[in-house]
Amino acid sequence: MKAGGPLWAALLLLLPLLLLQNAPVAGAANILAPVWFVSPSHFVMLGRLFSELAARGHNVTVLSHFPRQSPQPNYTDISIAGSLPSYADKLTMDLVEMVSGVFGLLYNWQFCMDACRTVYEHPEVEKLVHSQDHYDLVIAEIFYVDCMAVFAHKFRAPLVGIVTSMAFPAAYDRMGNPDHPAYMDSYFSPNSAPFTFWQRVKNSFLHVAARFCDWWFAERGMDQLLGEVFGDAVPPIRDIVRNTSLLLVNSHWSAGHPVPTVPGLVEVGGLHVKEPKPLPQELQQFLDSSPQGVVYFSLGTMVRPDTFAPEKLQALLDVFAELPQRVLWKVDPGKVPRLPPNVMASKWMPQNDVLNHPHVRVFITHSGLMGTQEAVAAGVPMLAMPMFGDQFLNADRVVAGGSGLKLLYRDLSRGTLAAALNQLLNDPRYYERAKQLSRLFRDRPRPPLEEAIHWVEYVIRHQGAPHLRSAALDLAWYQYLLLDVAAFVVATLAAALLVLYLVIRKISSCLVGASRPVPKGKKRN
Repeated sequence: MKAGGPLWAALLLLLPLLLLQNAPVAGAANILAPVWFVSPSHFVMLGRLFSELAARGHNVTVLSHFPRQSPQPNYTDISIAGSLPSYADKLTMDLVEMVSGVFGLLYNWQFCMDACRTVYEHPEVEKLVHSQDHYDLVIAEIFYVDCMAVFAHKFRAPLVGIVTSMAFPAAYDRMGNPDHPAYMDSYFSPNSAPFTFWQRVKNSFLHVAARFCDWWFAERGMDQLLGEVFGDAVPPIRDIVRNTSLLLVNSHWSAGHPVPTVPGLVEVGGLHVKEPKPLPQELQQFLDSSPQGVVYFSLGTMVRPDTFAPEKLQALLDVFAELPQRVLWKVDPGKVPRLPPNVMASKWMPQNDVLNHPHVRVFITHSGLMGTQEAVAAGVPMLAMPMFGDQFLNADRVVAGGSGLKLLYRDLSRGTLAAALNQLLNDPRYYERAKQLSRLFRDRPRPPLEEAIHWVEYVIRHQGAPHLRSAALDLAWYQYLLLDVAAFVVATLAAALLVLYLVIRKISSCLVGASRPVPKGKKRN
């Protein structure tokens, strides 16, 4: 035999394995994942799920504003980049203050509705509307409006909803999941359970108000838009989303509170959190050479800290300069005053990798859910500085969990910042509690990404999951609240009391008549 014989034989044996490596797995599905909302932080979670599904052999078609920079097998991009303005590093504090109040919350519904309408005008979305392709599953994000859920109806495919925050009230409702304002946190409330009396009053009002806004802004608007796009044959959006097979929610009880969940609602909080990677050399050296520790400061992908009021920006710089620790700050260094020698600034930071460095002692954060979960997973105490949306609730949860403190922007000063950092850096209870929460967050039967993949493939295997559907979805609202039963009980009691009253009145009348004296000249029979 020639010397090359064994080598060729080995290659021939390996060839089928090499060919099978990129072949679709058994049961591979065609998955459509239309993502209409333009948020890099949202897509961090969504993109990781889609990428992993493609890596498992499923054919994943992703319509989004964030096409991949490098191709991946089984992953097809439909780019709608540029159809909506990006707010990455563009939110000034003036805009933050405008959207952080009650009117800001109301504005979010209309803003999302307008953005959804704009996306449907994109040529690629128009192609999808008229496409004759086949899909076995549709994964659609839930964020104020159900912009893309209709494609599950169009392609006659099971619908998987995904929420990159804690569940919205509308998300609970479509699954028939309990949502009780007496003890369950709400996306729209800044308070974390347990609640005081007045907080329960407020939560009850928000419980009703959120559903009214969903109907007034989202459902009515989507029904009109989908009628224009798909014609009169499309059912109301409420009916479409009530056929959701599975809801993946970016939450976990360790970073909030235990809540009752139906089988079709699966918590996958921290799905986006990856194992830390090596840091860039300059950053690694900065952190390694900081034996007294590092304070990491980031307000996420949207808010610009350089637009802080001048006195607040100066307070930050003064306090940082006095710290024995070094400071790592995500900010454009060209847009802030001269930085103290112990501060390193950059427009971008590999946040998860930074938080997992052993020298990071405190994370000053805007309390976005993704960053908060990364800090919980890494076991880093937090100084929460919420700006808008659910960040106030996330901050309250950090405080309630004992792993950090809260400092509102309006209260930011040299004194308040110095006091908060001194407490977090020098009181070991915050560090110990942060490490304990990290262990709880990570201690699960399987990692959140594996959990999400399992349930998505479960829906694919069973061609939907109607057997997970809660019977609560078949009840009218007054039946769900047992108002008809309450009315029956009240009516029965009222009828019984009325009968009792009439009987007593009749008996009393007879007794009075029997005891009345007989007039003279008449004989009693």
